Amino acid sequence: MTEKKINFEDALARLEEVVKELEDGGLSLEKSLELFEEGVRLVKFCKLELDQAEKKIEIVLKKDEDYNEVEVVPFNVEEEN
Repeated sequence: MTEKKINFEDALARLEEVVKELEDGGLSLEKSLELFEEGVRLVKFCKLELDQAEKKIEIVLKKDEDYNEVEVVPFNVEEEN
């Protein structure tokens, strides 16, 4: 995979292809290592993208009855469950 700007969806789709190729087997050691390294890069990229998206998600809580003030609270998935 060339080093180009890809989006999350494309990276995830390629990661799925890499995993399938590795699971199917029959590859040389060199090709398996190449795919494994690509997969690691894709996982890191996807994690970074998800981390950035999570930081953008905020819950706005109303602070008073007049709605004059709002408090911005970072979104936390663990608190929602």
